[in-house]
Amino acid sequence: MNVENVKRLLALLAGGGAVDESWEAAGFSTRAEAILAIESLSKSLGEAPRGGKPRGVARAILHTDGASRGNPGPSAIAAVMYLPTGEELASVAKKIGRATNNVAEYRAVVEGMKLARSLGVGELVVRMDSELVMKQLTGAYRIRSADLEPLAREVAAEARHFAKCSFEHVKRGENREADRLANEALDRVEDS
Repeated sequence: MNVENVKRLLALLAGGGAVDESWEAAGFSTRAEAILAIESLSKSLGEAPRGGKPRGVARAILHTDGASRGNPGPSAIAAVMYLPTGEELASVAKKIGRATNNVAEYRAVVEGMKLARSLGVGELVVRMDSELVMKQLTGAYRIRSADLEPLAREVAAEARHFAKCSFEHVKRGENREADRLANEALDRVEDS
């Protein structure tokens, strides 16, 4: 069982995807292979925790990025979640159609926060290389675009699901994995 493929599949499923839509994007050769990996993982985990609630993660760091070829143009998003130790926990990457780079940046944050919530994260630190979006989310800059206002409200609504949520700007070099995944998603032919 390829652990990286399983991680990608779990992230896609946590982001609302279905196995029929996600197995190939996760890197499996066939749908049956993906189902076998899920069954194997399920058996290795044993019985689910009582009460049906996820065990949860006390604190996680989420790196997000949006990619747009043209402004607006074909776009994709990616979000990569890490434990404070630096261990990758989960990721999601997908095309989002035609959008501006700022819309893609916001949509990446929303998708990443939904993924964090699905994993039961308590405290979340969101890091991105878009200084504009980070400053808008922290209130340092006003949002002047009508396209971004509903997305900012959606981020605020997602943030209320966490005990603590903060937004930080990082240099592009510190956001390499999210950038790579967003560009890979944009390059995938099968998603077109």
